[in-house]
Amino acid sequence: MTLGLQETRSRRRRQRRWTLVKWILILAALGAAGAFAYETGSQLARIEVVRLEEELDALQSDLSKVEKEKRDLRVELQETQDELQTWQQRYREEVPSGDPAKLLGLVRERLNDGLSADRLAFVVSKASENTECDAGPATRRFIVQTPLSTGAGQAVAFADGTITVSAEGASATDAQGRAEAWYDPDQPVTVRFTLLGGETDSVEGSLPIHHSIVRDGKEHRFSIIAGKRAFVEVTWERCAYP
Repeated sequence: MTLGLQETRSRRRRQRRWTLVKWILILAALGAAGAFAYETGSQLARIEVVRLEEELDALQSDLSKVEKEKRDLRVELQETQDELQTWQQRYREEVPSGDPAKLLGLVRERLNDGLSADRLAFVVSKASENTECDAGPATRRFIVQTPLSTGAGQAVAFADGTITVSAEGASATDAQGRAEAWYDPDQPVTVRFTLLGGETDSVEGSLPIHHSIVRDGKEHRFSIIAGKRAFVEVTWERCAYP
């Protein structure tokens, strides 16, 4: 009996030791697994940190490049604006406008016609507001021809009949938009100056129109303004040239 009881107690002690050993092994395995997981996680975290740092460095490098490009573009834009202002200033100084442009056009036209530059320079140098006029001023009126107008009185003559002036214009319209027989003074008109022998000089524009014709060493000056309905008034005078 005593021997059996001792055997039972021995077996129970072995079982407790074995159970303890198993728990120790289990805890050791869990600790090893935890340590492995922690180390693996730490390595992954370090790898991710390195990747993010490299990505941040790349982004900062790209940002620096963009900032440099922006600065370069600002400099280029400023240089372009400065160059544009320089050319605009040169254009204003060197390219005529208004009356000088009109005069330049006339000079080119006369040069193309074969007139010498010396002659043009002489005429310009002798030009004056205080010119001597030996005939006129004389004012006459006539009816401006339109697509609907007919009849006489559509031309007048000056300088002993050597220069005839006539004109054409667009028809005026009524409130309903229907064309009238007389011209519209607010629309451009075409004025023709017919010289003795058939030569014609035409001018087109809005009234008033000022024009001159040089003939036989004299300047014939004409001013055409709107008159009463259907009419224009022409004032002529003959002056020394140049």
